[in-house]
Amino acid sequence: MRGTEPARARGLEQGALMSLRVSELAARLGARVENLSTDVRLTALAMADSAGADELCFIADGRVRPAGRAGAVLVHAAADHRNALVVDDVMLACARSCAWLPVRRNGAARAQRISSLASSATIASSAQLGAGVEIGEGSVIEARVVLGDGVSIGAFCHIDVGTVIRGEATIGNRVRIGAGSCIGDAGFAYLRDGSSWCAMPGFGSVCIGDDVSILPQVVIHAGVLGDTVIAQGCILDSQVLIGHDSMIGAHSAIAGQSAVAGAARIGRGCRIGGKVGIGEGVEIADGVTITAMSMVTRSIGSAGARYSSGWPAEPSATWWRRVADFRRSRQ
Repeated sequence: MRGTEPARARGLEQGALMSLRVSELAARLGARVENLSTDVRLTALAMADSAGADELCFIADGRVRPAGRAGAVLVHAAADHRNALVVDDVMLACARSCAWLPVRRNGAARAQRISSLASSATIASSAQLGAGVEIGEGSVIEARVVLGDGVSIGAFCHIDVGTVIRGEATIGNRVRIGAGSCIGDAGFAYLRDGSSWCAMPGFGSVCIGDDVSILPQVVIHAGVLGDTVIAQGCILDSQVLIGHDSMIGAHSAIAGQSAVAGAARIGRGCRIGGKVGIGEGVEIADGVTITAMSMVTRSIGSAGARYSSGWPAEPSATWWRRVADFRRSRQ
């Protein structure tokens, strides 16, 4: 017997059927309507490159324009935008809109497909499977695993006890995910709204390549604007946190309790020691080694470099010279 994710939970993730007239949304956001009928009814919030005639999208960068089909577009300045809702802060208005409109993820269409479960897959009776789930041949889904709508699991994977995978995540072939891991939930992306915090909507997902090994209690957040990517052959130790929209290059290794903040980019073949912190948007070149308990606040552009402890992290040779100088000064 195969479990089924409760319909109520699926509805919360995909968003219940809702609609809102432009006039109502503009009033709630304090927006100005330009080149747009106030009677247009909006049913969802989507990215600009895929928004339909009944959907709201946003343009935070004036150089980027929607495909022209969006029902309404949040912009900072109307200019020659069609269907514009002009606001002071586009991203904050986008976040606020989630209170009234469901978010359509970039890969949401996968949740509408027919589930495909390989006959050779082993699925525990207590596992919960949402709509449109795919599980490849020879894969093992252990007890109390939750696979949300549209999740895709490749061949010969092993998903251990109590793991939760949501947000239309895509898992490659021969992937092992340890017990109690959480993949594809909303990331830590918030905007200041007066004295409160407003959560950014998540349009992206998680994409894990082939031959990845993930130990227990790892958390990988879904992307906000794009996907969070763990490339092929990576290994992630227990209690590692990968933030939204991050990219971990092929065959990189990250040791226990390290945290990678949102939108960071780690190159191929990197080795990240335990309890390392990598800051938001930091880019690390291929083959870099960062030793345990380092804090990386700036990008590292030298391939094959070695960085060590300290705040902020710096080249190992520099760090050890500082340690030697300190020791001599204490004698």
